[in-house]
Order: sequence, then C-alpha cells, then structure tokens
Amino acid sequence: MLACAATLLGALPAFAAPATVTLPALLEEMADRDVVASLPAPAFTLKQSSSHDPRKTDPANADGWHSNNDHDNAIRTEVNEGRNEWVIMDDKGPGAVTRYWTPLAEDRNNQIIRFYFDGSPTPAITAKLNDLFRGCGFVAPPFAFVAFNEHDLNCQIDKPRTGAVGMAGDLYLPIPYSKGCKITLDSVPFYYVINFRSYEAGTAVKTFTMEDFAAAKPLLQASATTLLDGHIATAATRHDKLPLLAAGEERSFDLPPGPAAIRELRVAILPEQAPAALRSLVVQASFDGEATVWCPLSELFGAGVRLQPVRDWWRSVGADGQLSARWVMPYAKSAHLAIRNVGDHALAVSLSATPGKWAWDNRSMLFHANWHGQLAIPTQPRSDWNYLEAHGQGRYVGDTLTVYSPAKDWYGEGDERIYQDGAALPEFIGTGTEDYYGYAWGMADFFSSPFISMPQREVADHNNWLGYTTTSRVRPLDSIPFTSGLKHDMEIWHWATTKVDYAVGTFWYARPGATHNRQPQPVEAAAALRELPGLRRITGAIECEGLTVTASSPGLKIGEQTGGLADGTWSGGKQVFVQATQAGDFIEFAIPLADDKPHKLILHATRSYDYGVVRFTVNGQPAGKDIDFYHAEPGLAEPVELGSFRAQDGKLLLRAELTGANAAARGPRFYCGFDCVEIR
Repeated sequence: MLACAATLLGALPAFAAPATVTLPALLEEMADRDVVASLPAPAFTLKQSSSHDPRKTDPANADGWHSNNDHDNAIRTEVNEGRNEWVIMDDKGPGAVTRYWTPLAEDRNNQIIRFYFDGSPTPAITAKLNDLFRGCGFVAPPFAFVAFNEHDLNCQIDKPRTGAVGMAGDLYLPIPYSKGCKITLDSVPFYYVINFRSYEAGTAVKTFTMEDFAAAKPLLQASATTLLDGHIATAATRHDKLPLLAAGEERSFDLPPGPAAIRELRVAILPEQAPAALRSLVVQASFDGEATVWCPLSELFGAGVRLQPVRDWWRSVGADGQLSARWVMPYAKSAHLAIRNVGDHALAVSLSATPGKWAWDNRSMLFHANWHGQLAIPTQPRSDWNYLEAHGQGRYVGDTLTVYSPAKDWYGEGDERIYQDGAALPEFIGTGTEDYYGYAWGMADFFSSPFISMPQREVADHNNWLGYTTTSRVRPLDSIPFTSGLKHDMEIWHWATTKVDYAVGTFWYARPGATHNRQPQPVEAAAALRELPGLRRITGAIECEGLTVTASSPGLKIGEQTGGLADGTWSGGKQVFVQATQAGDFIEFAIPLADDKPHKLILHATRSYDYGVVRFTVNGQPAGKDIDFYHAEPGLAEPVELGSFRAQDGKLLLRAELTGANAAARGPRFYCGFDCVEIR
C-alpha cells in the first residue's frame, strides 16, 4: 500500500522573516515546521558555550582530547555589585539564546543564575537555577522541563517537578538580545551546555525584557499547545490490510509534480514484526532527481529497534505500529518515495505521504535523512565516531542515535564534536552523550518532549545500561546553519572495555547539489539484532516500571521487583511492586498514546500468596471485572483484558484499587504487582 494525496493540500502561509528579531517572532518560528527547510533569514551562526574539559584542544593528543573533567569550568570569574560571579557565556553583538541544558544537583538548589544584556551592569533576569530549569520559575513547560520518565510532559505541565534532583533540566525559551548577552552563576558551575544564535552585525534584535515576556504569555501558551500536539490528522491504515513486502523487494511511487512539499510521511507495520520491521524496512526518497533519503524506520521515526511510543515536534510512534514523520520535504519539480525490505523475510508494511503547497525560491532546500550503522566498535582506545560529513550549504536539524551495549556500565561519557565549514577544530564540544540529548546522570528510562526524546529502553534500571538505548534531538531554533559543509562526530567513551553497536539517523536540509559521506548500508541494516541473554520481553508491550505514577493513596509503598517468582519471568526482568495494606489503597499510571483511536489494553500482572483483589478503571471507566491475584506460589497471572479505550490528552489513566483479599491469603494480603501493558 503506497499512496499520496491526489491533489496538493493547502499549507500554512510561508514564514516571513521578521524585520526585527523579537521573542514573539522566535516563538512563531519555533512552531512553524517550514522555517528549517529554507536558508535562515536573517542569517545567523549557531554557537555553543559549555563546561567541557579545557584540555580538549588537540585531536592528536589522545589524553587531552578524550579527557573527561567536564564540570566546574567557567569562562572567567568577576565581581558584580560586590558579588563573586562565574561567567559561563559571553557573546557580543545581536543574538539569541536558544537552548540551555544543566543537571539538577541538589546542592545547586539555591544557586542563582543571572542574565545581563547589552553591556548593562544590572541583570535583566535573576532566578534560582534549579527552579528555572525544572519549570517552577517564571518559565513553564515545555519551555523549561525535566528530562526524566515523562512521555508527553502532561504530568509536568500539571505539576512541575519541584523536588527533581539527579536529573536534567532543559531551557528552550528563546532569549533575544541586541548587543550582547552574559550569563553568570553565583557559585562554581557544575555542568552546562548553552546554544545561542549569533546574527550578522546590523541585524535588528529587540532585547528580552520581563515586560515583553509577560505580554507574550498568550503566544507562549499557543506555541506550547502546538509543539505538544505535534500531529497532523490523518486516516489510519487498517492492520489487517497491510500487504507483504518480500525480502529484497522495493515499492515506490511518484508525488504530484512541483513546486510542492511532502507535509507528512506515514508508515504502518505489524507490532509483532518489530524489531525486524523497524530496522530492515528502509525509506528512500529522491527530490528533483537527487537521492537524499536512505534511512531505516528505527532511526527515521525515533523509536529505535523496539516499538515503544515516542513523540517529538516532528515525529510520533505508537505501540500499534503507526509511525508519522512531519519533516517538511520541499521540491521544485519532482519527488519519488520508496520503501525497501533489506531483510531476509517478508514484512507487512504500508507507506503513504501527504503533499502540500510550497513556493520554491533561492532559499529553499532539499530534505536529507541519512543513516550510519557499525557493529562491534571497540571502546578502547577511545575514538570519535562519525555521524555525518556533508558538503554544500544548508542547516543541520537533528539526529537519532541507537546504541547497543553488552555491558551494564554507562556508555555515554562521550562528547559531540561538530565542525562547521571546514574548521580544523569543532565549534561544538559538549560534556557527554546524554547531555547532548538533554538528560543527565545516565538515569532516565524514557521521556518525550517537542525537542528531545528517549523511548523506553531495554532495561529500566538506572545502574544497568545493557541492551538498546535510543535518544533523539531535534532542533527547531537551535539548527546549525553551514555555508560549505558540516562534520558531526560523537566520542565513544564507555566505562567498560567492550564492543558496542552504534546506529544514527541524521536529518538536515541543503541547497541542491549537496553531497555527503553516507551511502546506503543494506548489509548493516539487515544484520540480526542482538537479544539480551535470559531476558524475556513481550513484543510491543510497555513496561509498567517505565510508566509515570500520576496518583496513589497516601503512604503507599511502591517499588520495583526483580526476582522471587516460582513460575515464569517478568517482561523486561522486573515489575512494579505495590505494598498496599488495606482495601481502598490504589495506584494510577499514565499510559502514553500517540493518537485518539480506540485501543485494546491487556495487562500482565503477578499473583502470589499475599496478593489481594484488584478493581481496574481506565480514564475513570470500569475496565473488566475485579481480579483476585491470590495464589499459593508467586508467579505470572493470566493476562487481564481490560477492554478498549481512547486516550485523553495523549494518555490513558490506568487505576488499580484494592477491594479485598482472598480468605486464604497470608501476610499483608493486599499486595499487588504489575509487569507490563499491551496496547493493540
């Protein structure tokens, strides 16, 4: 099933370059997908200030280049109004801060951050660092949020994480300035990475003020709603109608002649055929005769090799096998789409696209999505692994990285090194792979936001990084323009001496004629995916230990359990263990869904000698009958069919309430345990 709309659909008016760069103009740009498909106007370069180890100055000096003391570093110290302050960013000329990342350390709860604009000795913004970054200050989610175990930020928007520590804070509020910006902290910095635009001299920029911020609140709310929605309404493909694509087979179709643009690309697969379908099915595209897209579903849509829900501003993946990408793909004359099965057996799949209008001009660019995969990369000696090397004029807009680690140890100490326009040294040197992708401490199990995402990883354990991890970063305002080329490397830095598998999808736009070093890799895409020995996993299920607990009865003890079954093993090797003590105790989970179609829910749970009787509801509606989870020996319970339900605000709220206990139950008698949820 390959299809496109028969006629070109209407598109929103093209983004008009503002006469003056302002906070409202930047917010409008952030929420307009068309903008990154054209050369920037007004022109800017993207720069970065970070706390990286200052010894990283010479790639030929391995000790310095791969050093790892990426904290407690500042540009300088100075005294302002009698205060000692550490300067962590200092830019001269017109510009705008577009992204700021930092870990939320408990001993920084009272650290003060200050923003000075245009040479003023008085800060225009003064705030507690941790409060600002976790959405508890004057900036609300999704423009300030915690990157930890959230799928769609709804929980953070309802109640920001006031006590978040040992996690990461991300600030995406655009902060423009006319003549310069200096950012300071009132004590020694920890880790930080700041991205900022530097506009050409003479560019008109209105400097950020708190008065302008207050006036822009309605636009902030509207932009947040747009960014968090992230969907274009489309008809879903029926899974029972998906045709088979034989091994080695390719199907393709042409789009209506241009000028036009693809507005949405959709793929449907069978959930039970993941992970093979995600890695072995490859989307290919040519625009105006140039082959610009060759990327497996796994990285193109951001899910990696496990079909776990994930969503960002440009993409969404549902556990039901519906995948959507909303990168705008312009062309002047022609477009050709194809899907190819590089695997060794037939797979069920459909590919469709929605074209729309586009006014092609001398700033318009072609969309590129390229893939690079490599197996068994040694972690010693440390090295830089190349994502992409592009030549031409364009802008880099994001990437998705999937890593397989055969060791529990943390793999992500490596920093990005991004070189612009043939420079000998990178403009961008970060402080860690997880920092580049917006989280911290190597602790998150999953999260989604408009800007960064991680679908639930292989092992939900903060101290265990076995198996596959997929992380994405997309760049609405922090895209990287380049004039003649761009090279993007990621340092391989693992605490264990082992061999890891890396695969990356890179997303960028370029004027016609651009070239790159990423040729198709069908052999690597078809390679058998590794499975962790002894780990059972229910395909397509969402592990309960990865779900957000949105409510529970007062004092309820909730934890994770990894052993003790006499019969069977949990999916993913663990369950959520609820130590209820009386009838009426309850727990409520948020199950993310990327659409509002009805879905059948099947709960996998545990039974044991001290377990009680549980009543379930979904979004307040009764879900099946009361279940008695008592059994003389601990083991897996029969799957519980809860019924079919539609998501509300991007999620299903599953509530489990203890209603009683079996007369034969021993001990506390009201315990319960939940393994995972299938969504069909």
